[in-house]
Amino acid sequence: MHKLTLICAFCLLVILSFISGCAEVQVQQPAAEQSAQAPSAELPTPLAIFPFENNAVTRHEEYEPLTGGLAAMLITDLRHESTNLKIIERNRIKELLQEIDLSQSGYVDQATALRIGKLLGARSIAFGSFVVLGEQVRIDARLVNVETSETILAESINGTSDQFLQLEKKLADKLAGAFQERLASTQASASANTMNAALAFSKGLEALDRGDRQEAESYFRKTIELDPGFTRQVESARLSK
Repeated sequence: MHKLTLICAFCLLVILSFISGCAEVQVQQPAAEQSAQAPSAELPTPLAIFPFENNAVTRHEEYEPLTGGLAAMLITDLRHESTNLKIIERNRIKELLQEIDLSQSGYVDQATALRIGKLLGARSIAFGSFVVLGEQVRIDARLVNVETSETILAESINGTSDQFLQLEKKLADKLAGAFQERLASTQASASANTMNAALAFSKGLEALDRGDRQEAESYFRKTIELDPGFTRQVESARLSK
């Protein structure tokens, strides 16, 4: 009888241990499932910025270099002044435009930009145009979702030619704001030489794309002499190729 009691006690102990173990697993299981279901941090949205269309009314040909120059300025500011945005490099866009023979025409329409954006792995694209009439300047830009073709942002920035760098930074900040980002700095001073500096910088980029680093460097030095506010733009361009 005593032996039977010991056996029953042992069996009861085993059963209790099993039940306790199951209870422990049941308590821990939801925590494990919750951890597995926790969303991972999303990668920054890749953004591609395309050359702008030149709609200058006065001295149209003179402002043609700005088609690529303005886009490059926006790329630099968004890459260096925002923390979480992923911006596709200008050279990658340039190479793809060359492959489909669009690099010389500069501006691309929305349908083409969307197609190229997909090839680049972009989830959004920015493109637009600029108008120069005398001393008046207007920059129009659109930000579009590559997958849905939905317009995320449509913006017009107006000012004068001596405010060109300020206008560009204002647009860069608007683009960043569409992704709930803010540029670390949007400060730029108005200068009578700002537009000439922007043109010199843009011509430097064109020379760089042709492989003429000596001519490019000459334009870049002139850019900074005209307006030191372009220093970061020039430094970024020097490192790009």
